Amino acid sequence: MKTVQRTDSKAETLWVLVKFVYYFLALPCLVFFAAMSLIIYSSNEPGGHDPAMSAFFVLVWLAVLVPLGARRYFKMSRRSKLLKMVSMLSRPDRFSPQKQHQVLDAGRGKYLGIDTKNGTILYIHMVKKGLIDVIGLDMQSWTNRELEGSALRLYTKMPDVPVLSVYAHPIVAKRLFDTLGAMDQNSYGNPFTDSWPVYVAQQSRFVEYEHGVVVPQAV
Repeated sequence: MKTVQRTDSKAETLWVLVKFVYYFLALPCLVFFAAMSLIIYSSNEPGGHDPAMSAFFVLVWLAVLVPLGARRYFKMSRRSKLLKMVSMLSRPDRFSPQKQHQVLDAGRGKYLGIDTKNGTILYIHMVKKGLIDVIGLDMQSWTNRELEGSALRLYTKMPDVPVLSVYAHPIVAKRLFDTLGAMDQNSYGNPFTDSWPVYVAQQSRFVEYEHGVVVPQAV
């Protein structure tokens, strides 16, 4: 596995702090002022057409709509990239999970799919810009599973990525937890010369090329 820097740089840490301040401190105030602008202009309050006030409210609305619009755009972009990567790695005879056995969390840049027929699992995590984990697991590749509310964790035998986690609706997370438990009691054969984890690691080179990123697991 390639050696990569998984922790955030100073710039990335600063960006996380900026987003925290915006969403939890600035945005509630901006939404309040935006609501006030609707009340003022809909009721034709005196001074409601004051140029300075109008300019202020325009800035308020821009400060609300532009970041939220950008967030929506990037979320949809991550979703599209995740689906493309899943499509690149899927094969009817190796990995073709049913809809109810998949979780796609575009907000966190994560995907987990479980193929109950072939006993294979695919996990993708867009860790940060330029770095994506693409991990294939078979029934021998993980050691334990854990469910905590909406969080499903899968413990692996990989020292660099010992725990894989996804968040879903509690009902969905519970279903996947139970599915993994049932699969653990079954025996799955492998008619191929390479295992599913090896196949995913090899195919991940195409993910690196297609998306211009580093996939530590690629070989």
